[in-house]
Amino acid sequence: MIKKKPAKPLFLCGMMGSGKSTVGRILAGQLGIPFYDLDSEIEKNTGLKISEIFRFHGEKKFRQLEREMVLKAAERTEGVIALGGGALQTQEIVDQIKLKGWLIFLDAPVSVLLRRVKNDTSRPILQNKDDLETQEKLKKLMMERGELYRQSHIIVGCGTDPPGEVAESIIKNISRYES
Repeated sequence: MIKKKPAKPLFLCGMMGSGKSTVGRILAGQLGIPFYDLDSEIEKNTGLKISEIFRFHGEKKFRQLEREMVLKAAERTEGVIALGGGALQTQEIVDQIKLKGWLIFLDAPVSVLLRRVKNDTSRPILQNKDDLETQEKLKKLMMERGELYRQSHIIVGCGTDPPGEVAESIIKNISRYES
């Protein structure tokens, strides 16, 4: 399959642990376009780690920064942008992203998400939780965010497939839409 640069930027959304950053880097490499991780961009802009923003300023401030960065990212003309798990906060944000680029939902089951994030101490939302609490938190977040995630142009199951195959699936879907 010929891999040409997409006409619009690609925005990867999904829960923490769905593979947005991993798949995003592979996808960008295969397409020869830049990769951006929204959380990394926030850290660069603020000089603080995400966990520090949560600790010193709270989740509300982080979500405000995230919203500003998402809308700024929607203005990019090319690239793969891995959004934070909670970046799709409102219908306005979803609409702006879909207007400017391809919104792609990496859909992984809670059991896979739990396996991937349960020992990750860098995720402020999951701090100080045992496996059962983490699983319940993931289920709750998926319920809250799922409606916005499912408005994506493309939904790709990513629970068991290797990241390279997930990237290939995205490329095939984009190629169908842009051909």
